[in-house]
Amino acid sequence: MAGETVLAVDDREDSLRFLQEYVLEPNGYRTLEARNGVQALDLIQEQPVDLIISDLVMPQMGGLELLESLREKGLDIPAILMTFHGSEGTAVRAFRLGARDYIIKPFAIDEMLSAIDRALTEGRLRQERDRLTQTVLKVNQQLESRVQELRFLYGIGRSVTSLRNVEEILNRIVEAAVYMTEADEGSLMLVDPSSGELYLRAARGMGDKSSKTFRMKIDDSMAGQVVRTGRPVMIGGINEDDSFKLTTGYFVKALLNVPLKTANKVIGVLAVNNKTTLQAFTDRHLNLLMALADYASIAIQNAQFYAKLSSDVDRAEQSSREFEKLVQARTVELEEANRQLLRTEKLTALGYMATGVAKEIETPINTILDNLHQFAHRVERTEDNRRLLLSLEKQARHCQQITQSLLDFAGQRQYELEEANLNDIIETAWAKYGEIQSNDQIELVRGFDPQLPMVSVDGKQMEQALFYLIRNACQAMPSGGTLRITSRAVGSEVQIIVSDTGEGISQDDLRHIFDPFYKTNRQTYGLELSITYAIIKRHQGTIEVESATGQGTTFTIHLPK
Repeated sequence: MAGETVLAVDDREDSLRFLQEYVLEPNGYRTLEARNGVQALDLIQEQPVDLIISDLVMPQMGGLELLESLREKGLDIPAILMTFHGSEGTAVRAFRLGARDYIIKPFAIDEMLSAIDRALTEGRLRQERDRLTQTVLKVNQQLESRVQELRFLYGIGRSVTSLRNVEEILNRIVEAAVYMTEADEGSLMLVDPSSGELYLRAARGMGDKSSKTFRMKIDDSMAGQVVRTGRPVMIGGINEDDSFKLTTGYFVKALLNVPLKTANKVIGVLAVNNKTTLQAFTDRHLNLLMALADYASIAIQNAQFYAKLSSDVDRAEQSSREFEKLVQARTVELEEANRQLLRTEKLTALGYMATGVAKEIETPINTILDNLHQFAHRVERTEDNRRLLLSLEKQARHCQQITQSLLDFAGQRQYELEEANLNDIIETAWAKYGEIQSNDQIELVRGFDPQLPMVSVDGKQMEQALFYLIRNACQAMPSGGTLRITSRAVGSEVQIIVSDTGEGISQDDLRHIFDPFYKTNRQTYGLELSITYAIIKRHQGTIEVESATGQGTTFTIHLPK
């Protein structure tokens, strides 16, 4: 690793020339010169120096005095001393003052190069360690940013399912689009069937005057191209002179438009623009906007459903009581179907984003782990270095675990079914929890059926689901308690019952604990129970939960034999 700055200190011109021309410069080192220790100290004060090679005896200040001055000033610069006439006592004193090596003149070029490499190794390893640390921190920041985006999208999805005012929902979606893409302005335009134009339905950052009159023709506009083709458009933001016309007299430097679709028909466009900022949009922004466009389409379709439903109710009120009962029953069915549709769309969008996030950071995490293993064999085996390497590896493994959880949530993991004994899988999941968290305060009561039939499952996936249930139960008992796990065969199915004596869950929260990132007053459930639910469902099984505040919680898994 050449390129470091080496300060050569010697009162002999021939020694300096030899070091510079035959040792340092041919091997890529930057060279500084001084004729004595005083000049060397002046140079060190002016610019950074990575290594000092100093003669022992010089006028005004020799090599040992130079080392003493460096120590007094608190400067830790590796140094190599060289002399024609050395002694064991002088060498001992030099090493006590911090010298990395002590060389007798005349020396061989290879001998000096080896001494230089040894003296610079510690600094090089420190730089490599700092680089790895910064890389891990950067990956952590990227992951936190992606998870925050997922939470934001999930919040918008909940708004779509909870709000009935379509205007409020669409304005919230446009606001989210501007915020998540860091755009100057955003808009949502719908196709006017009567005029064949796009008209503004919701906007942010465009100004009241522009918003009220903003219309554009489909035939000769960027947004119109999106309507005609059904494909997004993303251009601009690279060159200072970028300028794209949205409509007459309205130009932007960069734009990103995505289609709004219902039943394979484009009904509008969700757009973000950079009007004054020279900043291009990216594929990440495209994916985020596509997810938001899906939410907008659901909201519009939802409003149409409710409008039709209201019309049906009005007509039903004019009919007989019997007909009114039929309409009410139909209303319940439509609402339930609509909830299922919204849930499916929401989870699909979140799964899409989760897959993109996991695949985006999987390679850098693996590279970090490989580099850490290589670095561990090169660094000095001190306790501090060992603790630091373990900490870095732990953080990288944590990132890796999160990406695997995201892939589980998105359903990207392949299932390999085989005959297995669920009792053994339960024990493995309990042991896994004990490896990462002390369970001394938790009493495990086993109620396993010794004649439990074999079931066809993916052992690793089922172990992961049971591990999440065990960890959730233990977290509900922070001061200790009893965890009871029962396995049994009932008719044509095998059941696993996981019960704790924890704080319990309220009935309002109980309906949402399998929703990703659901947050109560006491905790956030994240993705773990959502992944558990998905794993059981993919095994053609079901999972039920019963709980009451202050009375513990019981999860029951039903799997076919």
